[in-house]
Amino acid sequence: MELHLVNERRAPDVLAQPEVQLHHWRILRRGNGTLHIAAQLDSGSLRVTSLLQAIDLPRAIVKTKSGRSYHLCNPPEEDQLLRSLMVLNAARDLVQVSEDVSDAIWAAITTGAWPYKGSSLLPSVQ
Repeated sequence: MELHLVNERRAPDVLAQPEVQLHHWRILRRGNGTLHIAAQLDSGSLRVTSLLQAIDLPRAIVKTKSGRSYHLCNPPEEDQLLRSLMVLNAARDLVQVSEDVSDAIWAAITTGAWPYKGSSLLPSVQ
């Protein structure tokens, strides 16, 4: 199967779109260790974020290096076809995706804390 993604464009300026509500998302670790969100927006467009810098666990909001905030409205996407599309799209930008950490981040959001003996994947928003 060959996949062609068309109509590629950059995200709007952060000032024009400071926060995005996400209903379909996964958080991926790149080969160099940075974390990025791979998502399908409400418009149907696929997006890969700049690197994630911090998380507000109680509000389920992730901040990126660009300054944009992403509100994780639902648990990580489970639909296999949509997950595959998001990961394939992310692999174009991130080159090497080494791990999916979505479930660990969602567990921290739902409990309000990182696991007792585990390390936090993202620092808290200051």
